[in-house]
Amino acid sequence: TSLVRMTSKNIRLREELSEQIRALGELKKLGEIYGYDISRPAKNAKEAIQWLYFGYLAAVKEQNGAAMSLGRTSTFIDIYIKRDMDRGILTEQEAQELIDHFIMKLRLVKFARTPEYNSLFSGDPTWVTESIGGVSIDGVPMVTKTSFRYLHTLENLGPAPEPNMTVLWSTKLPSNFKKFCAKTSIKTSAIQYENDDLMRVTHGDDYAIACCVSSMRIGKEMQFFGARANLAKCLLYAINGGVDERLKIQVGPKYRPVTGDYLDYDDVMAKYDDMMEWLAGLYVNTLNVIHYMHDKYSYERVQMALHDRDVKRYFATGIAGLSVVADSLSAIKYAKVKCIRDEDGIVTDYEVEGDFPKYGNNDERVDKIAVDLVRTFMDKIRKHHTYRDGVPTMSILTITSNVVYGKKTGSTPDGRKIGVPLAPGANPMHGRDTHGASASLSSVAKLPFRHAQDGISNTFSIIPDALGKDDKVFMGDLDIESIAKELNEDGV
Repeated sequence: TSLVRMTSKNIRLREELSEQIRALGELKKLGEIYGYDISRPAKNAKEAIQWLYFGYLAAVKEQNGAAMSLGRTSTFIDIYIKRDMDRGILTEQEAQELIDHFIMKLRLVKFARTPEYNSLFSGDPTWVTESIGGVSIDGVPMVTKTSFRYLHTLENLGPAPEPNMTVLWSTKLPSNFKKFCAKTSIKTSAIQYENDDLMRVTHGDDYAIACCVSSMRIGKEMQFFGARANLAKCLLYAINGGVDERLKIQVGPKYRPVTGDYLDYDDVMAKYDDMMEWLAGLYVNTLNVIHYMHDKYSYERVQMALHDRDVKRYFATGIAGLSVVADSLSAIKYAKVKCIRDEDGIVTDYEVEGDFPKYGNNDERVDKIAVDLVRTFMDKIRKHHTYRDGVPTMSILTITSNVVYGKKTGSTPDGRKIGVPLAPGANPMHGRDTHGASASLSSVAKLPFRHAQDGISNTFSIIPDALGKDDKVFMGDLDIESIAKELNEDGV
């Protein structure tokens, strides 16, 4: 055999593999504490669920409080339940009880986080995302009876945000499953839907959702999680030449600030482009340091032991405040925005004279600004070196941090006041989508997935009767495919 060259990459691989093997030994000991030998195959459905939970428990005990999702376990567990039922040793009621108990365990997880980490994510999310359904690449739906059982826990146990029940939605899903999902959504408001027909093209059919909306192939891919770049605050830095509008100190580079009383669109855009360039570089550099140090001091051995040896790493970035920036730039372009300055000449507020198109109403004038922002910032991210050859991706997602980000952001040219929460994810700002649900969804559908492959999140609340009267589900599917083709020239 040829000698393996001991490059730093190979040395690190061998060290990490030895750590993973040691972690698997410790995982076996965890099972022994409870009186189980989890190094042997599970004999029945109950053991299969217990074995699964031991793997999750070990991983969650070792990790650092960041997102660590569950995968596509409902499909996997189903074969054990079916076998037990065929043997006559398990009833449907007992099968549901096993699933209910497993979900209870997942709901009990609590992360011991640093105060700084907790302050970033309101509501203490644990991101236990379970992916349900989807369609195989040869067109066969992957819905099982246990897909129904997982969703049914929302009725048996009551609704809860965790685990995050995520349905991989396709126009080809079975009709009864679609009806059950709609009915459960009406009752509980606790199901997340993601576009399987869009993601299957990139990932094949053996993928799941990690964190909140990030699609990855099971056991073969991971991501370095990257919080968000606050593009709304970046716009304010562009206007004030890098001076923080709240702290009144120079934080960003000392570029030339806006000097006139009214904001000029071309002038602001030129300044904003320069400030985004700086932000993208600072963002990626900061993440490189964080991920290097995390691997060095907090390598998640057991979680990585449950992956393939060689994993593809995504270098996940994200943006916050998309709709605030789109509306702000729209106000500058289509209305008149007057700067209100403090005694030191720093712009701290704005007066908007006249009306302007607002994101969320299927108005191409402002929706195009949002689309261009996503593409522009992602291209700036792509220019930089990423740790461990990570493939750069971006999400338009803020989880609950849109509230915290908003607290840190001064008044913006769209009329939003200092401290007011940013809209979550890719959502229009609250109350600004005035042309109905289809128009609002159409604006979001224009955003280019190829430039936001880590996920585009739209938190959508509607009155239950909009889905169907008296539990009768609305007729037909919302044809995302044709909406996307019609509205988005960027090939979503």
